Amino acid sequence: MVDIIPQGPMGSFQGQSNPVFSGRNHSIMGSKLLKWAILLVLVLFIISIFIFWFGGPSFIESGVQLTVEGPTQAAVGDEVVYKIKYSNLTKSDLNNIKFTFSYPDKSVIIKDGKVADTTKETFTLDSLAKGQSGEKEFRAFLGGNRGDIKIAKIVMTYQASGLKSKFEKTASLATTIVSLPVALTLSAPPNATNGQMISYVLDYRNESANDISDLRFEFDFPDGFSVNNSTPIFDAGSKQFFTIKNLKKGQGSRITVQGIVIGKEGENKPITVILKRKLGNDLVNYEEASSFTSITNPLLGVDIYLNNSKDYSTYLGDDLNYTIRYNNSSNFNLIGLTMTVKLEGDMFNYSSLNVVGGYFDSNSNTITWDSSVVSDFANLVPGKRGELNVKLKVKDQFGSGGTGTKNTLIKASVKLSSPNIPPGIDSDELAATTSLITKISTQPTFTQLVYYSDVAFGSSGPMPPTVGQETVYTIHWNLINPGNGVSDAIVIATLPVGVIWKGSSSVTAGQPDIIYNKNSSEISWNIKNLPMGVGSTIPKYEAVFQVSVKPTSAQKGSAIDLLKNASFSGKDSFTKQVIMVRNSTITTNDTVDRPNDGNVK
Repeated sequence: MVDIIPQGPMGSFQGQSNPVFSGRNHSIMGSKLLKWAILLVLVLFIISIFIFWFGGPSFIESGVQLTVEGPTQAAVGDEVVYKIKYSNLTKSDLNNIKFTFSYPDKSVIIKDGKVADTTKETFTLDSLAKGQSGEKEFRAFLGGNRGDIKIAKIVMTYQASGLKSKFEKTASLATTIVSLPVALTLSAPPNATNGQMISYVLDYRNESANDISDLRFEFDFPDGFSVNNSTPIFDAGSKQFFTIKNLKKGQGSRITVQGIVIGKEGENKPITVILKRKLGNDLVNYEEASSFTSITNPLLGVDIYLNNSKDYSTYLGDDLNYTIRYNNSSNFNLIGLTMTVKLEGDMFNYSSLNVVGGYFDSNSNTITWDSSVVSDFANLVPGKRGELNVKLKVKDQFGSGGTGTKNTLIKASVKLSSPNIPPGIDSDELAATTSLITKISTQPTFTQLVYYSDVAFGSSGPMPPTVGQETVYTIHWNLINPGNGVSDAIVIATLPVGVIWKGSSSVTAGQPDIIYNKNSSEISWNIKNLPMGVGSTIPKYEAVFQVSVKPTSAQKGSAIDLLKNASFSGKDSFTKQVIMVRNSTITTNDTVDRPNDGNVK
């Protein structure tokens, strides 16, 4: 039997594809699908890039920026301006914003002329739109001590639009106190016995570039201390205040308070002095200094004197003789003692040091004696007393730092001790200590020069001087003051008989004129105040005037005295010591431009 299979169009068999046409169709369809797939991937990639760059979350915390701007260094009492800057760099608005600014510790804030009793301030914003920013200033006067670090802090709390969470941002600024306008040095005896009379000494000095007004020193004495007297005296009706209306630049002084201290052995007695300044209508804390005294047993005593005084003021080039006195006031034999004297200050001339038996350590500027050089220290019997001496000089001139605290004060600290504690004494060390702070007075230079032919005034008359003819001379007075300011400053001299005042004179700009008293033949230049730094940081002070002589025959062959008894006097504004600088008589032979050519012809 033969099966007949029907044929389709074009002679093909139905139910069976043509291999040639089938392959071509599949190829075309695959190519189209691939193209659509690539296009889809490309679209998705572009969308993802767009989302990545332009979509993303609408709020990122790092887009909220907050900073505090201000000085990183300041002096005590400076008014510091803190500038708070904030900005919204997110894509969301910020709402319910609160800022809290914390002032640095011991700051003084003035509001409407009065001291504000606040340590923090707040301000709010309803909203901060995206891209928006702002700033606000806060002002404060900084208090504290040299080296203190003052922290100002701002805290910002807020909400982002569309979010319920609260966010917080903080920023801060550290400012270091690098200087004190008024240098304070408070000295208290390290040790004292119960019922002993002691002295507190406060040295102060205006080391700022300007005068400072309306100051008050407030003493906070320890419990158990009763005041006997003070120099200067306290404000009227007070037992703890000293008021200064105006403290000039470079000016300083000393306050001494004496009294009796009562306390138990081992008890520390702290004393604090607060310097207050008037800001607005209130007195506010400006600076402070503190020290303390320990109540000790009276087993061992030591004291120190300078040039036989407890309140000696020295000067440039001066000879110093420290006397250290010690004693055993107990009923015990005290053995194995050691004494040290530490010298502090930049103005000691250590090359002149003269000390018997002691060892000097130049690294610490300390002198040490022990029992190998002082026989008493091997066994100091009850009631035994003795003394040691340290001799040296003050430097001839102030250092490069001018007349700051290091150059105007010197200090000697003494310690007498033993590790051998007598039986029944509850202590780790047997020791007695004391110290002495000494002021260095200023030492102005007063010179006088005489010219025959002066640059400004010229010359007149014969030289050498001639009998019967008038010759005019020009005299210069020069003042230089590298040290402390001098008050009540005046230069005085006398014209000898036969010397005539010509009336021509000049002085440094701003200074009082020279005055001649014809009744007494006295010339005076009343400067009143001679500041520190004259002749170094500021120009020297100079006065110039003219005198004349008409020699007589009795003066022939000799030089003629032109000026005698010339002197400069005043009072050191820091040490309160009276200053006197005398000058020798000048003659016609002393001219700068014609030396030894003044004998009368």
